[in-house]
Amino acid sequence: MIFQQGQMALDVSLRDSVSFDSFVVGHNRELVHHLIKVAEGNEALAPLFIWGESGGGKSHLLNSCFRHAEENEQKPMFVSLSDLCATKGSEEILTNVDEYNIYLIDGLDHVAGMSRWEDKLFQLCNVSRDTGKSLIISAIKPPTSLGIGLRDLVTRLMSGLTYQVLPLGEDQKITALQERASDRGFEINEEAVKYILNRYRRETGNLFRILDQIDQATLEHKRLITIPFLRSLDLE
Repeated sequence: MIFQQGQMALDVSLRDSVSFDSFVVGHNRELVHHLIKVAEGNEALAPLFIWGESGGGKSHLLNSCFRHAEENEQKPMFVSLSDLCATKGSEEILTNVDEYNIYLIDGLDHVAGMSRWEDKLFQLCNVSRDTGKSLIISAIKPPTSLGIGLRDLVTRLMSGLTYQVLPLGEDQKITALQERASDRGFEINEEAVKYILNRYRRETGNLFRILDQIDQATLEHKRLITIPFLRSLDLE
Protein backbone atom coordinates (compact mmCIF):
# COMPACT_ATOMS: atom_id res chain seq x y z
CA MET A 1 0.00 0.00 0.00
CA ILE A 2 1.47 3.34 -1.05
CA PHE A 3 -0.27 6.59 -0.27
CA GLN A 4 0.97 9.83 -1.70
CA GLN A 5 -0.31 13.32 -1.12
CA GLY A 6 -3.85 13.65 -2.43
CA GLN A 7 -4.23 9.90 -2.94
CA MET A 8 -5.39 8.67 0.45
CA ALA A 9 -7.40 5.44 0.16
CA LEU A 10 -7.92 3.81 3.51
CA ASP A 11 -7.41 0.16 4.27
CA VAL A 12 -10.65 -1.75 4.97
CA SER A 13 -9.35 -2.45 8.47
CA LEU A 14 -8.87 1.30 8.97
CA ARG A 15 -12.13 2.48 7.43
CA ASP A 16 -13.68 3.96 10.56
CA SER A 17 -12.47 7.54 10.61
CA VAL A 18 -8.78 6.86 11.09
CA SER A 19 -7.55 9.89 12.95
CA PHE A 20 -5.79 10.86 16.13
CA ASP A 21 -9.21 11.42 17.70
CA SER A 22 -10.18 7.78 17.11
CA PHE A 23 -6.91 6.42 18.54
CA VAL A 24 -7.21 5.24 22.14
CA VAL A 25 -4.20 7.04 23.59
CA GLY A 26 -3.72 5.17 26.87
CA HIS A 27 -0.10 5.64 27.95
CA ASN A 28 1.01 6.87 24.51
CA ARG A 29 0.19 10.54 24.94
CA GLU A 30 3.74 11.81 24.45
CA LEU A 31 4.16 9.83 21.22
CA VAL A 32 0.86 11.11 19.83
CA HIS A 33 1.89 14.66 20.76
CA HIS A 34 5.07 14.35 18.64
CA LEU A 35 3.16 12.87 15.70
CA ILE A 36 0.65 15.72 15.74
CA LYS A 37 3.44 18.30 15.81
CA VAL A 38 5.12 16.61 12.85
CA ALA A 39 1.85 16.46 10.91
CA GLU A 40 1.23 20.15 11.54
CA GLY A 41 4.71 21.12 10.39
CA ASN A 42 5.79 22.26 13.85
CA GLU A 43 8.47 19.64 14.41
CA ALA A 44 10.90 17.72 12.21
CA LEU A 45 12.06 14.33 13.46
CA ALA A 46 14.53 12.25 11.47
CA PRO A 47 13.90 9.59 12.49
CA LEU A 48 11.08 8.91 14.91
CA PHE A 49 10.92 5.13 15.43
CA ILE A 50 7.83 3.51 16.92
CA TRP A 51 7.49 -0.17 17.76
CA GLY A 52 5.06 -2.50 19.48
CA GLU A 53 2.96 -5.62 19.15
CA SER A 54 1.08 -6.40 15.96
CA GLY A 55 -2.41 -4.92 16.11
CA GLY A 56 -1.37 -2.40 18.75
CA GLY A 57 -2.12 0.73 16.71
CA LYS A 58 1.09 1.55 14.82
CA SER A 59 -0.58 1.58 11.40
CA HIS A 60 -3.46 3.60 12.84
CA LEU A 61 -1.00 6.21 14.10
CA LEU A 62 0.90 6.47 10.82
CA ASN A 63 -2.33 6.70 8.81
CA SER A 64 -3.59 9.36 11.24
CA CYS A 65 -0.36 11.30 10.79
CA PHE A 66 -0.77 11.09 7.01
CA ARG A 67 -4.34 12.37 7.12
CA HIS A 68 -3.59 15.14 9.60
CA ALA A 69 -0.56 16.22 7.56
CA GLU A 70 -2.69 16.53 4.42
CA GLU A 71 -5.27 18.54 6.34
CA ASN A 72 -2.46 20.90 7.37
CA GLU A 73 -1.15 21.30 3.80
CA GLN A 74 1.98 19.21 4.35
CA LYS A 75 3.28 16.77 1.75
CA PRO A 76 3.31 13.30 3.32
CA MET A 77 4.25 9.99 1.76
CA PHE A 78 3.03 6.70 3.25
CA VAL A 79 4.58 3.32 2.38
CA SER A 80 3.39 0.00 3.80
CA LEU A 81 6.33 -2.40 3.57
CA SER A 82 4.16 -5.45 4.21
CA ASP A 83 2.59 -4.89 0.78
CA LEU A 84 5.87 -4.29 -1.06
CA CYS A 85 8.53 -6.55 0.44
CA ALA A 86 7.97 -9.51 -1.91
CA THR A 87 7.90 -7.48 -5.12
CA LYS A 88 11.21 -7.37 -6.97
CA GLY A 89 12.54 -3.86 -7.33
CA SER A 90 9.82 -2.38 -5.12
CA GLU A 91 12.44 -0.66 -2.97
CA GLU A 92 12.74 1.91 -5.78
CA ILE A 93 9.59 3.51 -4.37
CA LEU A 94 11.97 5.25 -1.96
CA THR A 95 13.88 6.88 -4.84
CA ASN A 96 13.13 10.42 -6.08
CA VAL A 97 10.94 11.45 -3.15
CA ASP A 98 12.16 15.04 -2.84
CA GLU A 99 8.65 16.46 -3.28
CA TYR A 100 7.54 15.11 0.12
CA ASN A 101 8.40 16.57 3.50
CA ILE A 102 7.10 13.77 5.75
CA TYR A 103 8.00 10.12 5.12
CA LEU A 104 5.86 7.49 6.86
CA ILE A 105 7.26 3.95 6.59
CA ASP A 106 5.09 1.22 8.13
CA GLY A 107 6.35 -2.28 8.93
CA LEU A 108 10.16 -2.22 8.76
CA ASP A 109 10.21 -5.78 10.14
CA HIS A 110 8.94 -7.02 6.75
CA VAL A 111 12.15 -5.98 4.97
CA ALA A 112 14.74 -6.40 7.73
CA GLY A 113 17.67 -8.37 6.34
CA MET A 114 16.91 -7.41 2.72
CA SER A 115 20.02 -5.53 1.66
CA ARG A 116 18.45 -3.44 -1.11
CA TRP A 117 15.65 -2.25 1.14
CA GLU A 118 18.10 -1.53 3.94
CA ASP A 119 20.29 0.53 1.60
CA LYS A 120 17.31 2.59 0.41
CA LEU A 121 16.08 3.15 3.95
CA PHE A 122 19.55 4.24 5.05
CA GLN A 123 19.65 6.72 2.17
CA LEU A 124 16.21 7.99 3.17
CA CYS A 125 17.40 8.47 6.75
CA ASN A 126 20.29 10.57 5.48
CA VAL A 127 18.13 12.59 3.10
CA SER A 128 15.54 13.40 5.76
CA ARG A 129 18.22 14.39 8.26
CA ASP A 130 20.13 16.56 5.79
CA THR A 131 17.04 18.33 4.43
CA GLY A 132 15.16 18.84 7.72
CA LYS A 133 12.29 16.53 6.76
CA SER A 134 10.52 14.07 9.05
CA LEU A 135 10.92 10.31 8.83
CA ILE A 136 8.64 8.10 10.91
CA ILE A 137 9.20 4.35 10.84
CA SER A 138 7.30 1.55 12.57
CA ALA A 139 8.12 -2.08 13.35
CA ILE A 140 7.13 -4.79 15.81
CA LYS A 141 10.52 -4.61 17.59
CA PRO A 142 13.14 -1.92 18.26
CA PRO A 143 15.91 -1.48 15.65
CA THR A 144 18.47 -3.54 17.56
CA SER A 145 16.17 -6.60 17.63
CA LEU A 146 14.97 -6.70 14.01
CA GLY A 147 17.87 -8.61 12.43
CA ILE A 148 18.92 -5.67 10.27
CA GLY A 149 22.13 -6.49 8.43
CA LEU A 150 23.25 -2.93 7.72
CA ARG A 151 24.67 -1.73 11.03
CA ASP A 152 24.80 1.88 9.87
CA LEU A 153 21.03 1.73 9.40
CA VAL A 154 20.57 0.49 12.97
CA THR A 155 22.74 3.34 14.23
CA ARG A 156 20.78 5.88 12.21
CA LEU A 157 17.41 4.53 13.39
CA MET A 158 18.58 4.73 17.00
CA SER A 159 19.83 8.30 16.61
CA GLY A 160 16.38 9.85 16.96
CA LEU A 161 13.40 9.36 19.24
CA THR A 162 12.19 5.80 19.87
CA TYR A 163 8.82 4.98 21.40
CA GLN A 164 7.13 1.72 22.23
CA VAL A 165 3.39 1.81 21.51
CA LEU A 166 2.22 0.64 24.92
CA PRO A 167 -0.78 -1.71 25.05
CA LEU A 168 -3.92 -0.71 26.88
CA GLY A 169 -4.69 -2.07 30.32
CA GLU A 170 -7.84 -4.16 30.81
CA ASP A 171 -9.96 -1.26 32.11
CA GLN A 172 -8.77 0.90 29.20
CA LYS A 173 -9.69 -1.84 26.72
CA ILE A 174 -13.17 -2.17 28.23
CA THR A 175 -13.68 1.58 27.92
CA ALA A 176 -12.21 1.62 24.40
CA LEU A 177 -14.53 -1.15 23.16
CA GLN A 178 -17.59 0.47 24.71
CA GLU A 179 -16.70 3.85 23.20
CA ARG A 180 -16.03 2.24 19.82
CA ALA A 181 -19.44 0.55 19.96
CA SER A 182 -21.10 3.83 20.91
CA ASP A 183 -19.43 5.57 17.97
CA ARG A 184 -20.91 2.90 15.70
CA GLY A 185 -24.38 3.37 17.13
CA PHE A 186 -24.83 0.42 19.48
CA GLU A 187 -24.14 -0.50 23.10
CA ILE A 188 -22.24 -3.35 24.67
CA ASN A 189 -22.19 -3.93 28.41
CA GLU A 190 -19.13 -4.65 30.52
CA GLU A 191 -20.01 -8.34 30.94
CA ALA A 192 -20.06 -8.83 27.16
CA VAL A 193 -16.79 -6.94 26.75
CA LYS A 194 -15.09 -9.12 29.37
CA TYR A 195 -16.37 -12.20 27.53
CA ILE A 196 -14.64 -10.92 24.38
CA LEU A 197 -11.42 -10.14 26.26
CA ASN A 198 -11.32 -13.61 27.78
CA ARG A 199 -12.00 -15.44 24.52
CA TYR A 200 -10.04 -13.62 21.81
CA ARG A 201 -6.57 -12.21 21.23
CA ARG A 202 -6.24 -8.98 23.16
CA GLU A 203 -4.42 -6.80 20.63
CA THR A 204 -6.48 -3.65 20.23
CA GLY A 205 -6.74 -4.02 16.46
CA ASN A 206 -8.03 -7.57 16.77
CA LEU A 207 -10.57 -6.60 19.44
CA PHE A 208 -11.92 -3.82 17.24
CA ARG A 209 -12.18 -6.27 14.35
CA ILE A 210 -14.15 -8.70 16.54
CA LEU A 211 -16.42 -5.84 17.61
CA ASP A 212 -17.07 -4.98 13.97
CA GLN A 213 -18.14 -8.58 13.34
CA ILE A 214 -20.48 -8.46 16.31
CA ASP A 215 -21.99 -5.22 15.06
CA GLN A 216 -22.66 -6.81 11.67
CA ALA A 217 -24.18 -9.89 13.31
CA THR A 218 -26.56 -7.85 15.44
CA LEU A 219 -27.80 -6.07 12.31
CA GLU A 220 -28.29 -9.33 10.44
CA HIS A 221 -30.01 -11.19 13.28
CA LYS A 222 -31.66 -8.18 14.92
CA ARG A 223 -30.48 -9.38 18.34
CA LEU A 224 -29.21 -7.63 21.43
CA ILE A 225 -25.66 -8.36 22.48
CA THR A 226 -25.87 -11.00 25.20
CA ILE A 227 -23.46 -13.73 26.26
CA PRO A 228 -25.64 -16.49 24.71
CA PHE A 229 -25.77 -14.51 21.45
CA LEU A 230 -21.97 -14.07 21.47
CA ARG A 231 -21.52 -17.78 22.07
CA SER A 232 -23.65 -18.53 19.01
CA LEU A 233 -21.42 -16.50 16.70
CA ASP A 234 -18.52 -17.90 14.72
CA LEU A 235 -16.10 -15.05 15.30
CA GLU A 236 -12.48 -15.12 14.14
